[in-house]
Amino acid sequence: MRRVVITGMGIWSCLGTTLDEVRQSLYDGRSGVIFSQERKDAGFRSALCTAVPQPNLKPYVSRNLRQFMPEEAQYAYMATRAALEDARLDPDYIAAHEVGIVYGNDSVAEATMEALDKFREFHDTAACGSGSIFQSMNSTVTMNLACLFRLRGINLTASAACASGSQSVGLAYLLVRDGLQDCVVCGGAQENNMYSVAAFDGIQSFSVREDEPTRASRPFDRDRDGLVPGGGAATLIVEDYD
Repeated sequence: MRRVVITGMGIWSCLGTTLDEVRQSLYDGRSGVIFSQERKDAGFRSALCTAVPQPNLKPYVSRNLRQFMPEEAQYAYMATRAALEDARLDPDYIAAHEVGIVYGNDSVAEATMEALDKFREFHDTAACGSGSIFQSMNSTVTMNLACLFRLRGINLTASAACASGSQSVGLAYLLVRDGLQDCVVCGGAQENNMYSVAAFDGIQSFSVREDEPTRASRPFDRDRDGLVPGGGAATLIVEDYD
């Protein structure tokens, strides 16, 4: 069995969009949880969520290709771009090697709803738009990243609820350890809109400490009263050590 190492990391989250920002947020004990009036007005029992910055992909991805990317694919793109730079894997290296991708993605609620709303409004399937096909597939993240970064190795999507990201890292490790791949991009992404988590709110899974957003759902808190939904993406590059 081969030794496996992590050579690159990237993140796009409510605690920061660079490794240094996230590290400092953790040192400072900063919370990324906010109160969302939009969710309260929509009928959510709990209006707590995370504030994830909207990526600006214009300098990197053409308008034509951006139409195929739902928000979780955009988060994953920024995290993966940073991870590849951290691992010093440039386009020339990727072109000369079969770099694989195994990425976790659990839902595509917003993209699916938007396409269906257009169909219902106009009574015409063409109104859904060609971009909705790729946005509404659960494999949207791996499809988009493989095309944008020209990854020619294995392409798998892990979908296992909250374990999707960690499952993808485990699968990537096994692929490299057993000699099936030399390098794999892996991680997890999650959309941050309210549609993807409405049912969880309906079964009262979320914390209702709306008067103290930054104190809601803290690890090891004996007064913890539920979850807080969030989104973003994180990417690791795993490679054969030898």
